[in-house]
Amino acid sequence: MKRILLFSNILVLIFLTGCISSSPGKKYFQLHIDDIPRGNQEQTEVEEPDKIILVEIAKVEDVYNDYRIVYRTSPYQLNYYSYNFWIKRPGKIIRDAMYTYLLKANIFKKVILHLAEGEPDYLLKTKVDVLEEYDLKRVWYAHLKMEIEIKDFKSGKTIIFYRFDKRKRLSERRVERVPVAISAILKEELAAVSAQFLAKIGQQTGSDMP
Repeated sequence: MKRILLFSNILVLIFLTGCISSSPGKKYFQLHIDDIPRGNQEQTEVEEPDKIILVEIAKVEDVYNDYRIVYRTSPYQLNYYSYNFWIKRPGKIIRDAMYTYLLKANIFKKVILHLAEGEPDYLLKTKVDVLEEYDLKRVWYAHLKMEIEIKDFKSGKTIIFYRFDKRKRLSERRVERVPVAISAILKEELAAVSAQFLAKIGQQTGSDMP
């Protein structure tokens, strides 16, 4: 009897081990923005970047402020993937992507993440309302809804306030395509914000000239 029980326990252990080992592995994703054009001098009268901007961690709606990637199949229900995660919380993921964009775009003399790195001239604040995968029967989308604000650091005056709500169709119905599409959306919208900012600063500079 003892031998039978021992053999049964071994079989159960082997079965459980097999189930665990066959479980899908966790995957971690981040945003990546590349091929960023450097500052376009045709957009502004400012010839050389001489200002510093501080990029804050993005504020994210609670339901999306999770390591787990969010997906939905209807307007009424949100779901979380069990094995697909952001490598950091979304607020830092978005902040890091914006930092990379501004650093490579050469719009500012210096782009910083902390006050200890220098005294900023401008502050970049963002709010994320939606960051998700939206699944329809035949087509999946990446969905990003955000507010971007650039303020004068000393006065607190808003220079640019920009809001967008955009979906981009995924090339495949796979969660791996979500960060690719979100990165593309963010790149496009940051280009639009940068153009508006440079135009605004150019106008201010022109108005200050005698």
